[in-house]
Amino acid sequence: MNKLRFLLLPLALLLAACAGSNRPSGGQSAALPAPRPMVTLQPTFTPQPTAGPLPSITPPPPRPTAVPNTAIPFGDTAVELRYQIPALSLNRRLQGSIASEIVAVDETTGVSRQRSNQAGIMLELNSALPLMALDPLPEGCDACVYVEYDLPAQGLSDAGWLQDPVLLASIENYLTAALGPHFPPDTVIGLRRSASPYAPAHTIALTADGRVWTWLATEPQISLPAEANPDRPEFSLLADLSLADLSDQYTAECLGSPLETLTIRQGESSWQGQIVCPELALPNTLLPLYLRLDAQLAEKTAVASLPRPAPLFPLNALVDYRRADGARLTLLADSTLIGVDAGGSVFTGTLTTTLPLSLTTSLVRSNLLQPGLRTFDADPSATSPRTVLVVRGPSGLLDGQWITLPDNEIFAGLDALLAELIGPETAVPPADEETAVPTPTIEIFPTP
Repeated sequence: MNKLRFLLLPLALLLAACAGSNRPSGGQSAALPAPRPMVTLQPTFTPQPTAGPLPSITPPPPRPTAVPNTAIPFGDTAVELRYQIPALSLNRRLQGSIASEIVAVDETTGVSRQRSNQAGIMLELNSALPLMALDPLPEGCDACVYVEYDLPAQGLSDAGWLQDPVLLASIENYLTAALGPHFPPDTVIGLRRSASPYAPAHTIALTADGRVWTWLATEPQISLPAEANPDRPEFSLLADLSLADLSDQYTAECLGSPLETLTIRQGESSWQGQIVCPELALPNTLLPLYLRLDAQLAEKTAVASLPRPAPLFPLNALVDYRRADGARLTLLADSTLIGVDAGGSVFTGTLTTTLPLSLTTSLVRSNLLQPGLRTFDADPSATSPRTVLVVRGPSGLLDGQWITLPDNEIFAGLDALLAELIGPETAVPPADEETAVPTPTIEIFPTP
């Protein structure tokens, strides 16, 4: 309160001084100015408030909910499958994860392979396995195909004897693609062919004690081999091979030809190679052994295969000589000679004393032939008669073709061999007459 008094006292003195200074001198009163009119605001229209709902206010977006920091179990198992044939010591399995990675394991050899980006395979497995019918395994059936599976996410699992040929072929094919073909542990010669338009996948294996196993990928129960035979001819053919001279691949282009895997073991040494279209790719050194395996597989696949088209060059052929006049001479690996004259009559004979390998060696060393199989790519519209020669050498097929024959004794020898086989040229017999088929023994080329 005292502070307020001190503040008001100077203000009152100041106002009194101002009032005294406005009075006129000499005691006369000054006239006051006319009052100014009051300034007022112009009237404006103000609407009356109307009744109604208040405008809605958009609420702010909710704050995002924090994502829990929970790791996705990509490594967890989504599918597991086991495939066994105890008689063959075949024990393989695959395990697929949520991340679509599949690990295939061969329990017999310890080999394992991992594959990524297998979402398509995982989808097929999750769809097909629950529909798979597995029967109880016959007691003591070591030759039966045993399969078990587990789908943890679906809570499904089963085990038993698989007999569906489509599923058998699919499982065998996938595991073979991942781990390679399976052969019994003591195999010395093994050949596996993948599926083709003409036959399912099939395998042959010769073990060290002389037993031969053959089976189809579609068989629910494989056949047991015959008794051991240590004197099998395959062993002598195996001993004659030089594994160091073999290539890793023997391939050519053939429509519908499967991928084949051939494995050979000589003591501590071994060789494995891939073969495609053996009739056009195999060397003469490997042919005798391959023909033995092929003959035994032909018996196995006879009931499950379709006929194949005739090959451009026979699998068992070593030499094919076609003259411009239409006559033809073919030498097979077993020394059989087949001659065809210009009229189409067929004659057969046997090449003795001179080994077929000696004849092919002479032809390969003649420098008349080149690799590349140009003969089979010849222009079909060509009208000029041509002489064609195809030979199976130590590195595969060699060939050549000529409109005018070069001056070389090789052709003279082939012509002499053909003449001895088919005899002098004769008129073409009527279609209803049979052609005689002589079987002469012929020796033309000297042994090198």
